[in-house]
Amino acid sequence: MKQFSHAWLAFKAVERLEKTALAYEDRLYANELIRWLWHHRDGVIKGAWYPDMVIKDMATSHVLKFTPTAQGETAFRNLPNTCQVTAFVDQSSVRDQPYQKVDAADNLPERCEALAHSVIDNMKMREKEDRGSPISPTDNHIATRLFMLSHYIADAHMPLHCDGRKFSKHSDIHAEIESDWDKEIRKHFKLDLINERFFYNPDGYPLRTKTDYSQTFLKRVDDGLATRAFSTGYGSDNHNVLTYMLAVCQNSYLLSYSFFPPGYDETNVNKNNWKSLPGQLLDFDRLSEVVFNDAIDAIARVWFRVWRRYVEWTNH
Repeated sequence: MKQFSHAWLAFKAVERLEKTALAYEDRLYANELIRWLWHHRDGVIKGAWYPDMVIKDMATSHVLKFTPTAQGETAFRNLPNTCQVTAFVDQSSVRDQPYQKVDAADNLPERCEALAHSVIDNMKMREKEDRGSPISPTDNHIATRLFMLSHYIADAHMPLHCDGRKFSKHSDIHAEIESDWDKEIRKHFKLDLINERFFYNPDGYPLRTKTDYSQTFLKRVDDGLATRAFSTGYGSDNHNVLTYMLAVCQNSYLLSYSFFPPGYDETNVNKNNWKSLPGQLLDFDRLSEVVFNDAIDAIARVWFRVWRRYVEWTNH
């Protein structure tokens, strides 16, 4: 994904935590996290873009690509049943076919796990060290790491980050998709490009422009979040960020084959036909809605659980 897509998803994750129904104790945790994040909202665009702009580990840590194979893994980890992707992956033509990693160096789930731990570690250090100590992390530093974490989580939901076909070559459909998403956000939300931030509405979220928003996939994302339950769980098979993100990547791989059916790859998919391939199980707007909805929930879920682990530590 591109810069403004990452930032918008991070803001929507905060909004998701604010507006969704949660158990009483979880609501207390969420409200504390929201208040803390709100002090750093002007850093969302820059922080969520650091992995691409500064870290630049795109070749390994932004992807976990799979390909169908004659022999390999056959099991897929379960996601929370609130995830929209589950409606399509069981129909995917490669759902029952063995698969394997394309490159052993791909480590997106591990990167997410490492960042999640680093946030908690830095919060603990902040509590234990005197303020002003040269080894005491600042709140801004920790917030930046949370925004960075949201970047990697979102990338795992982009189907082509998990599909071994080379859609970044020839017509570069990968970039085409991500550019379409970013253009929609730039069109419908007001940006302060000089200061690298959104303008905000009275509730503190990105301010919409006066363009017609009603028919966009972004509006359907809003509608979906307003009506869908939110789960704080990672899914029945998953007990930490690493295994949860592995499940996300596996399901993104299946979703990619639901949109780009077997027989299609970088050699025969181009800018004229990629939205209308025979055998597609969903159209591009629906794909976009599924990816964004699930990415927002995933960012909110991981942030919440990381924060809860830190708070529970401070209470013992």
